Amino acid sequence: MKSYYKVLSTSMFSLMLLSSAVPGSVFAAEQPAAQVSSSTEVAKDNSSTQNADALQEQTPILVDQASIPAVIQAMTLDEKVDLIGGAGAAVTGAAGGTFAIPRLGIPKLTFADGPAGLRFGSTANKSTTGFPIPTALSSSFNKDLMYNVASAMGKETLDYGVDVILGPALNIHRDPRGGRNFEYYSEDPVLSGEMAAQFTKGVQDQGVGVSMKHFAANNQETNRQSVNEIISERALREIYLAGFERVVKEAKPWTVMSSYNSINGPFSAHNSWLLNDVLRSDWGFNGMVMTDWGGSKNNGTAMLNGGNDLSMPSLNAVGKAAVKAAILDGSLPEEKLDTAIENILTLVVKSPTFKQLSTVDNSKLSVSSDLAAADAKLSREAAPEGMVLLKNENKALPFDKKVKKVGIVGNSYTMPSCGFGTPASACTTDNAASKMFLMGTGSAYVTPTHSVQLPEGLINGGYIPVKTNAGGAEINENLTAEDSAYMAQNSDIGVIVIARGSGEGADGNATTFEPSAKESALIQKVSAAYHAVNKKVVVVLNVGAPFNTVSWRDSVDSILLSWQPGMEAGNALTDVLSGKAYPSGKLPETFPVRLEDAPSYANFPSSDGNPNLVKYQEDIYVGYRYYSTFNVKPAYEFGYGLSYTTFDYSDFKLNKDNLSTKIKVSFKVTNTGTNAGKEAPQLYVSAPDGKLEKPALELKAFGKTRELKPGQKETFNFFIDPKDIASFDQSTSLWIVEKGTYKFKIGASSADIKGTIEFKVDNNIVAEVDNNNGPDVLLDRISKFNQ
Repeated sequence: MKSYYKVLSTSMFSLMLLSSAVPGSVFAAEQPAAQVSSSTEVAKDNSSTQNADALQEQTPILVDQASIPAVIQAMTLDEKVDLIGGAGAAVTGAAGGTFAIPRLGIPKLTFADGPAGLRFGSTANKSTTGFPIPTALSSSFNKDLMYNVASAMGKETLDYGVDVILGPALNIHRDPRGGRNFEYYSEDPVLSGEMAAQFTKGVQDQGVGVSMKHFAANNQETNRQSVNEIISERALREIYLAGFERVVKEAKPWTVMSSYNSINGPFSAHNSWLLNDVLRSDWGFNGMVMTDWGGSKNNGTAMLNGGNDLSMPSLNAVGKAAVKAAILDGSLPEEKLDTAIENILTLVVKSPTFKQLSTVDNSKLSVSSDLAAADAKLSREAAPEGMVLLKNENKALPFDKKVKKVGIVGNSYTMPSCGFGTPASACTTDNAASKMFLMGTGSAYVTPTHSVQLPEGLINGGYIPVKTNAGGAEINENLTAEDSAYMAQNSDIGVIVIARGSGEGADGNATTFEPSAKESALIQKVSAAYHAVNKKVVVVLNVGAPFNTVSWRDSVDSILLSWQPGMEAGNALTDVLSGKAYPSGKLPETFPVRLEDAPSYANFPSSDGNPNLVKYQEDIYVGYRYYSTFNVKPAYEFGYGLSYTTFDYSDFKLNKDNLSTKIKVSFKVTNTGTNAGKEAPQLYVSAPDGKLEKPALELKAFGKTRELKPGQKETFNFFIDPKDIASFDQSTSLWIVEKGTYKFKIGASSADIKGTIEFKVDNNIVAEVDNNNGPDVLLDRISKFNQ
């Protein structure tokens, strides 16, 4: 251990203090005090300090992982307690950072938001690339694309001198009204986990860290700081934790962010079962856990007991005093504090700041020009891959070559909650055809380097947008019959944009899901006018969550779900409308016919009239698992998405017909149409009921073809092992593959199955054993056996 000590002269020590100080640091405001009394008096503790002479003679310095124990031993209790609470960021506008301890060589780290791109507060005026929202990227079903976008985010993070980007966000789309569904990936844990794993790899391969969030079950915004969610252990393990598990095991995130909510009693940041038993013991996570901002409730003792290392954005004086008092009276073992310090310092030695891979320049207001150009191109290319073609009759899309003039009109919409740190201008539109929502708000909002709206994109694509009436006024949702007729007569095709903003801070409701009377009238007027002169109408859905199309979809020729497609929206959308690019997205969540059809409807965002209680009575039947098992027909099923071409699936094969170890599923996808395109095949498993009931089918693997020209084909090989198809038996804490006959179902969606292959399991297989400390909850759950 002595080899990690370095002797500091007084002059060297002074130099370290000067060089580590960062001008202009903004310290985060403290959150309200929580459970401990401010009257606690704690004497300065010197039990872990040396005298000043000894410190000057020999001070350990943080130089690498191996030096951490010596550094911890040399820290005072005050320094330790300071380090488990966050501090201001070195980079202006970033979300927060850690304390620096210059005498021990510990620098300040900086964290910034980033599930949809590197974000700084809007007043910082620092621009980065605005990529498509995470749900749009997940809709691509393209793991390589997700990796490439995340790599670009990582490079921009490094370029600004930030150490950790606060993403990926991979909570489950439990309900169509979830306020942050746009920021999350899917209703399915395999799709969520794979996309988040690629995000993690892409960012961390650039030398910066991620903070996988929000662990766990942060599935609503309503009362998110106080709500207690009652969830069975099986539903937690199979649905709400499974994506996080995949990321931990496949991509090894540097940090995890605990969520605000309580799960079966304890707050996530205080939940030892969640953070110690599951995350660290069962999954082998060895990184740092930080709270969401204010998530520790300033209760540092509960946080440390729960396995959470760092309180963000700070731990107030009362919280720090309580930790010190607990250490001194023995009620909190100092080893728990030391473990948190070790986890924090492990992050420090990995960081680009510690490795001097980047520098902080607060005069820097944009990413480097080479990155900005490359990432704008990537954002434009990424958007079409996630756009989902919901309807396309009469060859409305892509535009006929005769189309030159495009009539455009959109609805108006103002978000009920703008999301913190977001300019008001990003939360409203007077006419979505002229001003789409490019991204979500709150922690997912970035200040883009530039933005391209649809009129500009059409012009760039060689089209003439028609958006004014005979009098020269812009046509909007208040258009008259004469306006509709004028637009139809003076353009070759009509495009209606229906928008809903998405953001942190509020959940959706019927008004965010259903079209308003004015929006319905807009669609009907424009459609009638264009069809009267034998011209076609396209509706573009500029949304971040499911939107009801049932009442109006028969009135239009094509429906294109663009999501919120990023700062290159106008160019990317024009690329797809024109056929320069093609939509190849698939739905990552079910679009129901009615909100009432959602299995969580009666228990969102609360249960039993208690605003701080939610019962997850749908249990494992989330999204398509429910619709397919209970035969509830959706408007559009999970995995659905049309193309400008057609695909054939063939040559379904298994390398064996009995599962004991890994099994290979093979098949071919052929482009049988007349246009180039990409397809996203999906592999589902239907399992027999045994001791445990099973959904009708569950996604187990997916892929994306390369671009296939007409007649070209691609072979897929999916490898499935017992854990992939196992179910969690909470009575034994075992992952079990029950004996019986199983079916692999290969399809273009959860309902469009192209081929089925049976295989057998002769005897029960124990795929994994987890700890047996899980919650035992009383919950009246949906079951297919009591219908």
